[in-house]
Amino acid sequence: MRGQTAVSEARRITKTTRLQGEVRVPGELRTAAQAFWLAAISIGDSRFEQVPTSAVTTLDILVDLGVGVASDNGTVTVSGVGLQGLQQPQQVIDLQLPAEAALPALAILSQQSFVSRVRIAPESRELALQLLALLARTGAVGVEESDCLLHLDGTESPGGATHEESDLPGPVKLGLLTAGLFAQTPTILREPTSSKDRVDVLLKTRGVDVEGSRQLDPTLRTITLTPGSPPQALDLDIAGDLTGALPFIVAAVAVRRSDVTIRHVVLRPENRAFVDIVRQIGAELEIIDNDSGSVDLALKGSGRMKSTRVADKRAENLLDHVALLAILATQTEGEFIIRDIESLREGEYDFIEHLAGLLRAVQAKVGEYSYGLVIDGGRPLKGARIETRGHPGLAQAFAVAGLLANGDMDIDDTECVEPVYPGFFDQLDALRSPKRKETT
Repeated sequence: MRGQTAVSEARRITKTTRLQGEVRVPGELRTAAQAFWLAAISIGDSRFEQVPTSAVTTLDILVDLGVGVASDNGTVTVSGVGLQGLQQPQQVIDLQLPAEAALPALAILSQQSFVSRVRIAPESRELALQLLALLARTGAVGVEESDCLLHLDGTESPGGATHEESDLPGPVKLGLLTAGLFAQTPTILREPTSSKDRVDVLLKTRGVDVEGSRQLDPTLRTITLTPGSPPQALDLDIAGDLTGALPFIVAAVAVRRSDVTIRHVVLRPENRAFVDIVRQIGAELEIIDNDSGSVDLALKGSGRMKSTRVADKRAENLLDHVALLAILATQTEGEFIIRDIESLREGEYDFIEHLAGLLRAVQAKVGEYSYGLVIDGGRPLKGARIETRGHPGLAQAFAVAGLLANGDMDIDDTECVEPVYPGFFDQLDALRSPKRKETT
């Protein structure tokens, strides 16, 4: 490990003068789970690269349903069994996934001939119940057995349906179209022409006969799925989860003279708050669109960034990344305010208080208030011993700080990062330029 050594079970990070190179981060769970379920009802083998560790639950479920799954050198192969090849599961199916992945899976299960019980995430409950109510038109029967536990009776001969509602959420539309694969007659949806969901594209790329058209009303788009055959098997390099890219973004814009590109990541309106802040404060971050729907992020370290205020809804969207945001704040000029994060004081310990203590330990000038933190940036950081309390976000944030600090940054319990981002520290270390010899 260049610039990293084990010290009393802690990982030591040392300062670097530049970061250079390219990064690929683990795939997004939502994209992976969607793709796995569609691969399961395809015919043939679908191969996947950049599979996130969090996807193992979905793969285990598919195995329980009789789908072949194999892994070799990081490549996961799903051997599809076709539309009617799934087997009755032996246990409750865990679909506690983002709604965009959970609802297509729920639709597939609702169209089987067997009974299944499905547990969904609380945040997906309302959309799941809406989907089941609409799928009743196809003959599928599904009810909520208890809170977030669904009972699906399935159906022997599902039919198509025309859904005139034009204001359906994207996950519900995708669920209805996925169910339409099993129908005897076409499935028809309406959506505003202004809609950016384009859920039909996901199926069209797999050879499904689905077309969009404008008819009498120019404000509406009609989507028609004509059943006939299962989706085609499809190899996929899963686009990276933006969350995994954030530490590299902060490191690249904060370390002067850096030149780093993060390849093939998912950037959506709902997950781009951190990226927008990085651009707002004047960091050099270019977003490059790819044909695949993903983006590349080109980053340079100029060392000239201004402070800002993060509050209200924007702060709420960044609660999981406050530690990393605080490290970014130390590299800006002026007072960087992070407020409306009081909920982080609840739980096993007061996260804000602990984070403020760690920031002071590395010589950052920080004010702690009931509502959050005020960080006076532009001051040099100093290495310190960092107690992560098993929090991956703290370990990653202070690893980035270690690249900037004078003196050794010794971070304890960094093993907590491995389950969420295998190989994170090796990737961070590989960006150092010039390369260092391993330290013993």
